[in-house]
Amino acid sequence: MDFVSSPGNITQEDFLAIVGANGTYGGVGVGSPTTMFNDSLAAAAAAAAAAAAASGGTANGVGPGENLTILHGAYPSGYTLPHIIIASIIVTILMIIIVVGNMLVIIAIATEKTLKNIQNWFIASLAVADFFLGLVIMPFSLANELMGYWIFGNWWCDVHSAMDVLLCTSSIMNLCLISLDRYWSITKAIEYLKSRTPARAAFMIAAVWIMSALVCIPPLLGWKAQRPEGHVELPQCQSA
Repeated sequence: MDFVSSPGNITQEDFLAIVGANGTYGGVGVGSPTTMFNDSLAAAAAAAAAAAAASGGTANGVGPGENLTILHGAYPSGYTLPHIIIASIIVTILMIIIVVGNMLVIIAIATEKTLKNIQNWFIASLAVADFFLGLVIMPFSLANELMGYWIFGNWWCDVHSAMDVLLCTSSIMNLCLISLDRYWSITKAIEYLKSRTPARAAFMIAAVWIMSALVCIPPLLGWKAQRPEGHVELPQCQSA
């Protein structure tokens, strides 16, 4: 499948119109879906180039005498269909392992009496962060990477980016908290174990999540770089 790349980009509206027009071919009609999509994109590119040549200016970045660059791949990302299938299978298996594994850790700590000790609270907090990373963040990041553009809208882009920062930061900080807990338990065993009460452990875990939230909340409130206005080649989601 061919996609027009700069110079000579089609607009986001043109791309979505082409996809929508061919969204129901599903084996019905003349020609294969790839051929139909190719023909539609080629026609859009030729029309843009002709308009630019006639006006003596530019249209969607195409100037007189400029050639259109065509990228070959199943999506604008440039990945071929075998690459997409292999990557999807591998990452999907990885996501299932992450989600199921961390879920089992959380359930075990919550239900088994022998595991309901304070040091395992920190492990449960880490498991929660990794669980939501595999469940909420990784599927959309995989789709964005393989497709080469963001199809889920600006609102979810902002939320997804903020949650990505929140969960990654809390995962790292929970690892640091577990390390400190193990270090103090060894170097100051008697003093630390006496002072490590459930209330203090809960406070330490809450502090980790609050500090992580302080990093990701400002962009949601508007403290971020503005996205460029006007037409873009394809919708993108970039962390501010």
